[in-house]
Amino acid sequence: MCLNSGSESVTLACRIADVNAKAMTDAGGRYAGRTIKRVAVKGAFHGRTDRPALYSDSSRKAYQQYLASYRHEDSVLTVEPYNVAQLEAVFADADKHGWFIEAMFLEPVMGEGDPGRAVTPAFYEAARRLTEAHGSLLLVDSIQAGLRAHGVLSITDYPGFEKLPAPDMETFSKALNAGQYPLSVLAVSERTAALYRKGIYGNTMTANPRALDVALATLDQLSDEVRANIRARGKEFVDKLNTLKDELGGLITKVQGTGLLFSCELAPQFKCYGAGSTEEYLREHGVGVIHGGANSLRFTPHFNVTSAEVDLIVAHVRHALLEGPRKAESKAA
Repeated sequence: MCLNSGSESVTLACRIADVNAKAMTDAGGRYAGRTIKRVAVKGAFHGRTDRPALYSDSSRKAYQQYLASYRHEDSVLTVEPYNVAQLEAVFADADKHGWFIEAMFLEPVMGEGDPGRAVTPAFYEAARRLTEAHGSLLLVDSIQAGLRAHGVLSITDYPGFEKLPAPDMETFSKALNAGQYPLSVLAVSERTAALYRKGIYGNTMTANPRALDVALATLDQLSDEVRANIRARGKEFVDKLNTLKDELGGLITKVQGTGLLFSCELAPQFKCYGAGSTEEYLREHGVGVIHGGANSLRFTPHFNVTSAEVDLIVAHVRHALLEGPRKAESKAA
């Protein structure tokens, strides 16, 4: 099903999960009368529109601070990434407390909460097994990670995941439109498609010819060479940022990444976002970067990035940390 933005595709997934939750918790249903809950990973991001925002743990602090609708909001159960025992305990607790878990949402590679951190096959397998046994739905949100992580769209084609069962739903957006035209896609299993009911969702401009042309043009560029470059340059970025981490002796505290979605976490004396930040400094010097995590610089370079560009970006990061802005010592302490 085609939509416009990533958040809209997740919204549609939420509607389908809602249909299933009603059938499960209505009188005569398998979990009649149970309280509805949702499961997400700590630090997860799934969009900013209403229902997707519930699953976005990375944004929840701001919502609780400023939105009245979050004053007593307790429907979301979060688990540490990627703790299988904790996930199993959450589903066991559902039976103990009379909950029905409507859905679990999962990023194959985290985009905002801990950028570049990839889900493990063991955790994904547990999520698939537990949601299926419980009668709830599993959404894999590949909006940020699709193509960028391994040069393939779906988690089902990731190394180590090829033999694992598919999720009920998977969302794609940025990978399909090259960041140039609004388009998202919600892919669903046959069982999930059967849950959809006429009238539960509508939209404008979806599946318009220009959006589909952009997607086709983008996917036509995805050669074996581009796929290989995503993997090779991603490894090169992480290796060279780790070398820089060792050189700078504590200014970088962590480097991680999966393909061309990677990050480096900075020491407390650096501010990663906003006015006077390292992010701002790098942008002013021509490097496309965004923040993420606790205090990380997040990078999502183009898929044809070269080794020379890798060296250029790493050199700019080095310069920013040695010559760029820092917090006052009293604030960094």
